[in-house]
Amino acid sequence: MNLKYDRSITFPKGFRANGIASGIKQNGLPDLGIIVSDSIANTAAVFTQNKFQAAPILVSKDNLAGPAPKSRGIIVNSGCANALTGKAGIKSAQRVVAEVAKHLRISKKEVLTASTGVIGRQLPTDVIIESIPALVSGLDNESDGVFSQSIMTTDKFPKQVAVEVPISKNKSFRIGATAKGAGMIHPNMATMLCFITTDADIEHKQLQTLLRRAVGASFNTITVDGDTSTNDSVFLMANGLSGTKLRTLGELKIFESTLKTVLRELATMIVRDGEGATRFVRLIVEAAATYDEAVKVGRAIGVSPLVKTAIFGGDPNWGRVLSAVGNCEARFNPAKVELRIGSYSVFKKNEPQKVDLSVIEHLFSQKEIEMTIRLNAGRESAQVFTCDLSYDYVKINGEYTT
Repeated sequence: MNLKYDRSITFPKGFRANGIASGIKQNGLPDLGIIVSDSIANTAAVFTQNKFQAAPILVSKDNLAGPAPKSRGIIVNSGCANALTGKAGIKSAQRVVAEVAKHLRISKKEVLTASTGVIGRQLPTDVIIESIPALVSGLDNESDGVFSQSIMTTDKFPKQVAVEVPISKNKSFRIGATAKGAGMIHPNMATMLCFITTDADIEHKQLQTLLRRAVGASFNTITVDGDTSTNDSVFLMANGLSGTKLRTLGELKIFESTLKTVLRELATMIVRDGEGATRFVRLIVEAAATYDEAVKVGRAIGVSPLVKTAIFGGDPNWGRVLSAVGNCEARFNPAKVELRIGSYSVFKKNEPQKVDLSVIEHLFSQKEIEMTIRLNAGRESAQVFTCDLSYDYVKINGEYTT
C-alpha cells in the first residue's frame, strides 16, 4: 500500500480545508481549522468514554443524532478544550457552529465541532467568530498541511497520511486522515482528535461499524500515560464523489483494511510523539484466551510507570514487565508464560532463562523496543504500542497551564 505522508484530508475528491492563527494561542501559532465537503457526506464518529464530555462533543453528538447522520463541515480549535465549562461552554460551541453554517450557507445540523487544549477555561468565542470569514474564504483542496498544524497542542510534529486504493480497472477510492495527540493518551482514545475523509460511497450503517472496528484496532491499542481525556473525537466523512460505490462484502473488507492501516499509522505516530518520549515500544501479546484479554495484558504493561521508567533509563529490569502482567485480570497460567525481549527469551516455564544481561541492556537502550508475551492460554493475539516516561513528561505536564 503506497501511503502518502505529505497529504491528508483534502486528498480525497471534494474536500477542502484551511487553518489559521486566530489568537486563541498566545504564541501566535495556528489554532483554528476547518474541513468542508463539497457535497453532503455520510458521517460516522466515535467519542471519548470519559464521563465528563466536553461541550463540542455534546453539540456534535446532537447534530449527528438520527438513523443516518450526515455533515458538510467540521470546525476545530486548539488552545482551549471548552471542557468542564457548563452551559456557557455549550452555548459557545453552538454559536461557533451557527456562524460557520451561516458563512457556508448550510444547515447548522450539518456542521460538527471539536476542541483541544486546556480544560476548564471558557472558549474565546468572539475571537473565533471574528476569524471565521477569513477561515472560510481561504478554503482550498491543498491546505491539509496547515489544517494539521492548527489542531496541534503539545505535538512535536503534524500527523497525517493518505492513500488511493484501486478496486478494479476503473474504480478506486481515496482516504485521507490527520490526528493530533501526544500526552493524555490511553485506550478508549485519549486527548486526541482524528479527522478522516473519503470519497468512497458507503452507506452510513457500514461506515459507523467499520470506523468502530478500525478505532478498536488502532487508537484503542496505544497508551502514553494512562489518562483518557474529555475531548477525544474521531470523525469519518464519506462524500461518495469518487463515484465508487462500496456495497459488497469484498469491497467493504478492502475499505476496512485500508482504514485500519491508515489509523494504525496515525496511532503509532502519536506514541512516537508522546510527551517527552525517547523510546517507542511494541508489545506483542500471543496465545491469549481472547483478543480483549491480549489487549488487556498489553495495556497493563504499557501503562505501568515502573516499566515505562525502566525503559526510559535503559534499565533491563524485565521483572517489572511480568509483574505488570501478573496484575492484569486476563486468564493465564503463570507457569506457561514466556517473555521475550527482541528475539531473546528471558523467562519461560516459570524459570528465568540464561541470557547475558548486557544483551538485554543493549536492547532496552534502543530507540525502538519489542517485547513479546506469550500466555499459552488460547489462540488470540494483539499488539499494543507505548513509550517511555521521561523527565520531560513531568516538566511538560507540570507547566501545561503556565
